[in-house]
Amino acid sequence: MKRPEGPGGGLGPPQDPPPPLCRELWGSREAARYREDSRGGLQRLVPPGACSHSCLRRAAARVLLPQGYPESVSPDYLQYQCWDALQALCSTLTGALATRAVLQAVGVGDSAATVTGATLTWVLRDGVGMVTRITFAWLQGTRLDCEAKQWRLAADVLNDAALVLELLAPAWPRAGPALLALAAAAKCIVGVAGGATRAALAVHQARRDNVADVAAKDGSQETLVNGAGLLLALVLLPLLEGRPWVTWGVVTLLLATHLGANLRALGALRLPTLNRPRLRLALGGALRGGARQGGVRQPHPTGDAVIVVPGPDEVNPREPLLPGFSTRLTLHLGAPLHRLVHSEAEFRKALECGTEDYIIVLRPSRGWVGVGLRRGAPPDAPLRACAQALLLEELLGPDLPPGAPGGAALRPLQQRLRRCPPGTVPWGVVAESSRLWRTLGPAFLRGLAAAGWETGRHLLAPDEWQLDWAGPEGGAPGDEPRPSPHNRLRPSAD
Repeated sequence: MKRPEGPGGGLGPPQDPPPPLCRELWGSREAARYREDSRGGLQRLVPPGACSHSCLRRAAARVLLPQGYPESVSPDYLQYQCWDALQALCSTLTGALATRAVLQAVGVGDSAATVTGATLTWVLRDGVGMVTRITFAWLQGTRLDCEAKQWRLAADVLNDAALVLELLAPAWPRAGPALLALAAAAKCIVGVAGGATRAALAVHQARRDNVADVAAKDGSQETLVNGAGLLLALVLLPLLEGRPWVTWGVVTLLLATHLGANLRALGALRLPTLNRPRLRLALGGALRGGARQGGVRQPHPTGDAVIVVPGPDEVNPREPLLPGFSTRLTLHLGAPLHRLVHSEAEFRKALECGTEDYIIVLRPSRGWVGVGLRRGAPPDAPLRACAQALLLEELLGPDLPPGAPGGAALRPLQQRLRRCPPGTVPWGVVAESSRLWRTLGPAFLRGLAAAGWETGRHLLAPDEWQLDWAGPEGGAPGDEPRPSPHNRLRPSAD
């Protein structure tokens, strides 16, 4: 074939091939290109490097990864799943060793053991587990969504504790049934907490309303890892037979790796929904300069003020994994009236110092702040109220820096809080904070949205109590209830 001639009749440079008629992509990866051939048909051209292992990788991706990966999942999906697979492998290997110990504890291999005794031990173990499962779901079911990271770690710690109890059971025959019952109770808590938090994380990872697909593929990955763990256990168990010290050394190594992998997996998550620890860190970063841009106010395109707030990538690695850690006050969001005030005078004072959507009562000497949410308030009222309550908590901490948003007005409030007599409610501070929050609050919410936080949906876990107090016309709607002598508001001792 002759090369094309140049303008002067000589040989010119080769011409570039015409652009393809169509490109074929699998997700974000190019799989083929189509051009018209000499007979008017379509010629399929595979780019270099797309053929090698493409069929095998595509099949593995379809089996183990959600459809549309990586665009269909969150950016932290791969890192989290890798660490989660490692912790699942360690848990499977330790569980195989614990299963052998459980069989020894119920009498397998012991000529003196009876079938009835083994059956009673197993029934006791299952019965305690059933009761524990129902009780735990009743007590903590509403907190699992809001504290998914914390309960995920707690579930893994409890799982390791249960495995250790099962490994100890053969060494104490008389205490064996009790140890197995405790282990069963811990494993049932693990089942409830682990399953619920796994579902909450699947909601975060899904980006195309594909929660079911993400959860199903997570189950496939876990099944594959557990199968690999069982194969390794078939090799490991005979090697550890009759070597208790070596067994405990291997168990210690597996448990340490299990916890370390869990910490790394949770550290990889970048949850954009606000729970109380993340809201506390975001507010503290905005007030104390924890954001990358200094936490000072910046102009918004609409002309409104915006407080620069640290985003999910900055806050999530600092989120405490122990519930209640780094808190100065116990916050009751959505508290009933009898928990907030103790007299009519206090109630009227709370209305004067609060807002039209919620009231706040701060008791610094008790380390408690309560928020009463008004019935019919806007959907963002719990977020605004919780942020203001956390602002009062920040005022109880170290002095705010000079560049803090509203610092000129907030620093005097800090001094007034420190001079608050024990047992009293600083109504003046609460009223001034409500006045300031009418300006700072909307700016803070705009800053949250600008930083990438989801402000339309939150995980602040407000209680179900709502208040319906009298409006300006006087009198709350509804039938007049009969007074109960056991539920009267009594004068406060404060």
